[in-house]
Amino acid sequence: MTSTPPRTPRVSRGLALAALCALALTACGTEGAGNSSAADAGAGAGTTRVSNPVPPAAPTPAVTPTAPRPDPADDPALTPEQQAAELALMQLALTVAEPCADAAPPVPPPASDEPVPPSQPGTAEQPPVPAPAPGTSDTQVPVEEPEPSTESSWNFERARQEVELSDVEKCAAPLHGKRVTAALDAGTPPTPAAVTKALHKIGYDVPHRLDGPHQKNGAVDFTLDLRFMGGQLCLSAHFDGTRTTLTPYGASPDVHCTDVKRRT
Repeated sequence: MTSTPPRTPRVSRGLALAALCALALTACGTEGAGNSSAADAGAGAGTTRVSNPVPPAAPTPAVTPTAPRPDPADDPALTPEQQAAELALMQLALTVAEPCADAAPPVPPPASDEPVPPSQPGTAEQPPVPAPAPGTSDTQVPVEEPEPSTESSWNFERARQEVELSDVEKCAAPLHGKRVTAALDAGTPPTPAAVTKALHKIGYDVPHRLDGPHQKNGAVDFTLDLRFMGGQLCLSAHFDGTRTTLTPYGASPDVHCTDVKRRT
């Protein structure tokens, strides 16, 4: 018995051919009018589609704070090492300010403990109070209610205004400046890493009290937050590799030193 080789069903060939034609027609339909030449179709090269450039998204504006800034030194999440660093920097600030004790205003004398005798009726210090008219002791006096304030209890724009430094802080600011200048002028390159290392070496090593350093146009900018125990001293610095420029200013403890709207 002679075996007959299997034949490929003609229907299958027809379906495969129809599928190829459909794919070809679909590809032709998606091509642009300028890409319909026979030469391009025969080349079989893939087409690279270039879409219109998407404009970059606008930067998100900074959110205006609606509450005072909490003191980072009061953060319960601080580790014992971070708390020790904070105390060390505070002790450094107190040591630097020791020569400025004479700049502090004199302390007023304490109030006398002797009782002040009440003034007698009819004297010049306190005129006698007239007795109420008969039948009017129960008369109620209308009290005017104060108008509700339209301003919130805390305002960022008001809090970020530059404030006046105390006499002690005005004295201590250049002393901090001398320490920083001496550290940076000792061959420090104008790079953020080198400036950070130099500042840490002289005790300014608490992260939340050092903003920066930031590289800008070949120089380095940074800000020191030296507000301890109700103080208001901030110190901004600019170092270009050969010269250090420092500017002290006052800031409310409710905002960051870098939030302050400086006076011009």
